Amino acid sequence: MEKQRHILLAHLGRSALLALVMATPVALLYADIQLLGDNVGEWSLVELTQLGFLVATVLAFVRLARARADERGFAVLAAGFFGCMLIRELDAVWDLLFRGLWSILVAALAAASLGYALRQRQATLDATARFLRSRPAAVMTIGLVLLLIYSRLFGMTTLWHGLLAENYVRVFKNAAEECTELLAYTLIMASALTYAAQRIREQRRAGARGHARAGAALLQARRASGRH
Repeated sequence: MEKQRHILLAHLGRSALLALVMATPVALLYADIQLLGDNVGEWSLVELTQLGFLVATVLAFVRLARARADERGFAVLAAGFFGCMLIRELDAVWDLLFRGLWSILVAALAAASLGYALRQRQATLDATARFLRSRPAAVMTIGLVLLLIYSRLFGMTTLWHGLLAENYVRVFKNAAEECTELLAYTLIMASALTYAAQRIREQRRAGARGHARAGAALLQARRASGRH
């Protein structure tokens, strides 16, 4: 009975967390429109939150790379991939320096992270396979498909022209597309933070068990030497 109750409560907790995740993009869109009077432009609350979630995703994998050598190849590759996305999202900022700078930065970061991962390709493949077997990988896959496929299809101008005809206003399309992208970034960030926390926690537990065993062995050795 106790086990079944624990399973039920855990499921309810995950469902509540998922509901909060799904509601976040809509809540931010509402705040942009109703509270800030913004039309979901370049520096809207929705756009800034997307950037913040991308930064958190990159930092999660950087933290994992620093904490665990066996995850480093995969973590560097993942941090590089999402770092390239972050640079692309900030293309308007880079264009202030000179037009097209973002593409140079993306190429440099992609080459550096891919080169590092390939130098230890077996460890990278092992770590990647370990991630793909995990539950966070399924969440990240959903997020990436939402971001790279669904949001692009849902945001097609021809689709919205056909739906609204002469009533077409670009801000409607932008709001729907950016809100979908924010949902995708939310899932991606949640996946990255969860996986990095799990792997780092596992390492700490393994270290604690190792110290405990070493302490027990040392105590046993002292007792044995005392008897002699």
